[in-house]
Amino acid sequence: FGLKNKKGAKQQKFIKNVTQQVKSGTAKPADGNKKVDKKKELDELNELFKPVVAAQKVAKGVDPKSVLCAFFKQGQCTKGDKCKFSHDLSMERKCEKRSLYVDERDDELEKDTMDNWDEKKLEEVVNKKHGEAEKKKAKTQIVCKHFLEAIENNKYGWFWSCPSG
Repeated sequence: FGLKNKKGAKQQKFIKNVTQQVKSGTAKPADGNKKVDKKKELDELNELFKPVVAAQKVAKGVDPKSVLCAFFKQGQCTKGDKCKFSHDLSMERKCEKRSLYVDERDDELEKDTMDNWDEKKLEEVVNKKHGEAEKKKAKTQIVCKHFLEAIENNKYGWFWSCPSG
């Protein structure tokens, strides 16, 4: 890559040999259209000497494995498993990763205020707080004072029996 810009007679000879091989290797059409031939030749040369993709950079705090490798996309990544970018082509369609430290439900709760509720939602909340849910809960029972005393004094066990029966 980038050989056409190298200085030195050795590199220039190599470049001439490669371009000559490319030119001679292509079959010329029978009609001899010079413009079409020249355009095809230029297209082939441009395909051979594609510009190299600049080094990929990732913003601070973004996981590089969530970004598709630009070289892999072109089929030119030589790093393989050692590449810090992702080689999964489906990654290109994936969205940004979620933060583990931010709860998205907090935003929903802030937006969900009583001002935005309709009649149905208001009834649901009232029933939840004071309606059927309260009836289903176990009601508080009075606990024996002797039992509480035995637990506090560490006397409660297998053979403990309540003095009041």
